[in-house]
Amino acid sequence: MKIKSLLIFLLFIFINLSCQAKILDSNLVNKNRVILVSSSLAAYFGASFYYVQNTWWSDVSNDFHFDPGNDLVYALNVDKAAHFFGGVYSSDLFSSSYRWAGVDYTRSLWYGACFGTGIQLAIELKDAYAPYWGFSKWDFAIGSAGSFWPVLQNYYQPLQALNFKFSYFKRSNIYWDLENQRGRNPSKFSWYDDYPNQTYWMILDTDKLVKKNKFPKWIDFAFGFGLDDTQYLNSGGTKMGGKQEFYIALDYDVNQILKEWDTPFAKKIKFILKYYKLPAPTIQVAPKLKFYPFFM
Repeated sequence: MKIKSLLIFLLFIFINLSCQAKILDSNLVNKNRVILVSSSLAAYFGASFYYVQNTWWSDVSNDFHFDPGNDLVYALNVDKAAHFFGGVYSSDLFSSSYRWAGVDYTRSLWYGACFGTGIQLAIELKDAYAPYWGFSKWDFAIGSAGSFWPVLQNYYQPLQALNFKFSYFKRSNIYWDLENQRGRNPSKFSWYDDYPNQTYWMILDTDKLVKKNKFPKWIDFAFGFGLDDTQYLNSGGTKMGGKQEFYIALDYDVNQILKEWDTPFAKKIKFILKYYKLPAPTIQVAPKLKFYPFFM
């Protein structure tokens, strides 16, 4: 298992170094910044990989296998939204970092897309040896689509009115209860697989969609997708049941609200906040109608 983990981690490093070598061929980039960005990203994803290796993938290893279809059932495709969002975020993080180093906009987007896809591949290669999962063709395809989303937005401007965000608030302990029934003891910080408490949002930027928009520029609309806490384990230890949740909410454009705050530190904060859905008035439309003054 350790050899397999090492090989997959080396895949991360190979992708990173390959992009770095290609970028350094240009005379227009700041080579010191490129090296700094590459080493920082390698350290960040290396630490992340080590963490999930000892939590998410800590079970006994199986032989390589494809997922038999459990991934289409156990989280009612909320995990697919997570893969898409993860692809978008990692692609944007990588490409924006290299733009800071002097790489031109279009090229940085393509580098980011390839890097994000590489991360999705590495995740699925690890899942391929896990007892409760397997290599999921759907997860890889949807995660890769998320990685290429910024590229599509660049070439087809109407898509720039659509963005994606994530929110998390612990409303239920069902994830920990079911994992305990499996004989596992996940950390209380194991939010990454706690789908009943996650919500994924598609943001509609009305200012970019409608030229004569009557709403304030910092107000957007959001459509959310989540999972309730009525899941259970079948005889094979697979999570079953549950109901999909759908939401309509207001959202805030942090870049518009904080546009006067433009220091280097501010840009880092705004980058993080543009992917996190802040609490706002929300209507749950399914599985039952409910109003939240501030949904977390």
